[in-house]
Amino acid sequence: MPAVSLSYPTFAQARRIGALAMPLSAVQLAQVAISTTDMIMLGWVGGTALAAGALGFTLFNLLRTMGFGLVVGTSNLVAENSRAGIFRAHLLAGLAIATGAAAIGALVLAFGGLLPWFGQDEEVTEFASRYLLFVAPGLFPLFWFYAYRGLVVGGRRANLLLLITLGTVVVNAVLDYGFLFGAFGLPALGVPGVAASSSISYLLQFVAIASVTHGTTRFVREKSAAEIGSALRRILKIGVPTAGSYASEAGFTTLIALMAGTYGAAALAAHAAVNQIIYVIFMLSIGLSHATSIGVSEAIGTHNGAAALGAGRSGLCLGFAVVSAFSFLLLLFPSEVLALFSIKPDGEAGLHEIATGLLFAAALFQILDFLQNIGIGAVRGIGRAGQGFWITIGSYWIVGAPTAWLVGFHLYPGVLGVWSGMGAGLAAAATGMVLLFERGVAPAAVAEPAR
Repeated sequence: MPAVSLSYPTFAQARRIGALAMPLSAVQLAQVAISTTDMIMLGWVGGTALAAGALGFTLFNLLRTMGFGLVVGTSNLVAENSRAGIFRAHLLAGLAIATGAAAIGALVLAFGGLLPWFGQDEEVTEFASRYLLFVAPGLFPLFWFYAYRGLVVGGRRANLLLLITLGTVVVNAVLDYGFLFGAFGLPALGVPGVAASSSISYLLQFVAIASVTHGTTRFVREKSAAEIGSALRRILKIGVPTAGSYASEAGFTTLIALMAGTYGAAALAAHAAVNQIIYVIFMLSIGLSHATSIGVSEAIGTHNGAAALGAGRSGLCLGFAVVSAFSFLLLLFPSEVLALFSIKPDGEAGLHEIATGLLFAAALFQILDFLQNIGIGAVRGIGRAGQGFWITIGSYWIVGAPTAWLVGFHLYPGVLGVWSGMGAGLAAAATGMVLLFERGVAPAAVAEPAR
């Protein structure tokens, strides 16, 4: 059979990607369950609390996404060298990067008092600023967790992550309720209490994964500090452009939230609820993106360009099938989905109507979001993360942001008009990432497989 046949997407490759993606996606879903629980409980308090928590989380998530991107290359290094063992230098380098990123991120969150400058509701920004102060310390254990996560994922042991993260979800839910309403002997802190529970949960999550990893892993120790320095440079070579790509999208999402907030607390609350819904579904794409990247990296490690191309295409096809099913469900059951966030037709004036319109738009936009994110993973696997970064810059800030401003504030004023810019940016990013992967690996796809 000619080698080029390996470049076609196949059920076998899709199953292999899916086998790794399922526990990874479950981990991501469990991870986002923390913020989803936060939003649901804040919705019990009222629209203002929900809007404040959403605004604070949006800014926190921007930094969290960048931190994850910086250390995500750890898994690629581990996957490429998996035959030789698990190198401790990879973990140490990842932890060093994570610590530096967390320190910078915590300082940025401390300036949450600048939120009023962005035209947001005064009461909302006051609560959001307090939220950021309480969640800032959580960046350290969260980023350290990401470093260990890279080690575990690269070694294809994702089930370990799932068990730890599920336990974290339960702890966070209990602390959320306790700090929000003063239950279980905990002080009633309101909106900041939700942030405090997240920080505590991230700490416990890190302790758990570090303890289990060191208890079950035999590391190949470094011979000199130079090995750690080399690993650090290699992770940053992958991580800096990847973090830039993630930051470009997350920053764009933050801009959309700020634009939505200019239309009032109800508009921001509707945006927050719908954005959280698609964010939950988006977690599946992160698992698929990571699994696709590992599959491509493994093929590149054996110099098999055809297999790398086939792995990327299989991941993209699998992602499209998965997200299409969820989009269909959103279109069928909009009211039931929104009711999870206490958004009902007889609730706050205009909130349900705005949220319903956004949910229909989200059903389409999340398909584009899946494709661009899985594309980022495939591009990272072939070593083209730097070029992928520039695609995201152009897509979100040259196409998406101007479209959101033009449509959302002039042609079709309102949150739905603002969201049209998000759709345009995602469409451009998805197209660009897929084309970059196809053109980047295609020249190697006709080569004979490595023996």
